[in-house]
Amino acid sequence: MSALHLLGRLFAILFGYCLAIVAASLFLTFYVPGWAPVEWISQHWAMGPDFFVYGYRTSPDMAETIDRVARVTMGLMSASAVGAMAFVPAGLCIVASEALRLRSAIFHVLAGGGISLALLAVTFMPASGPARFPDDWNLFLAAGFIGGVVYWLIAGRGAGIVGPSVPPDQA
Repeated sequence: MSALHLLGRLFAILFGYCLAIVAASLFLTFYVPGWAPVEWISQHWAMGPDFFVYGYRTSPDMAETIDRVARVTMGLMSASAVGAMAFVPAGLCIVASEALRLRSAIFHVLAGGGISLALLAVTFMPASGPARFPDDWNLFLAAGFIGGVVYWLIAGRGAGIVGPSVPPDQA
């Protein structure tokens, strides 16, 4: 295996992880109620000469535009928090898929869902009493599935950089 091939795989892994996190965060921002305070933003802020003006009432069309801009902005900003929380479990899954040459889409989708449920369990763990998932836990699971699919499309299909390379005459 050449150093250039290894560098390309590492770039694909990093790029795939980043895009998977962004896709999952955007899904959470658009479909999970209360994930981002976009309702408050669209009710109290409006686009003006200084981009946003506080306390300005908008038309329904402008409110919808502000809502979309706010959701995309909050989704991109929350991607850093989601990526930081998912870094260790996702890293373990990435190392396992590369070491074991697991290229299956099902593995990556289930790994994304498992990571999202693990993060949900850790995030909503109360100090005392039984742990309880929020009512929309299935949307968090779907965000993990989306992240797994995006990662598989970019980097997971080519997993398997670890292992001895076989010369072409011995294959």
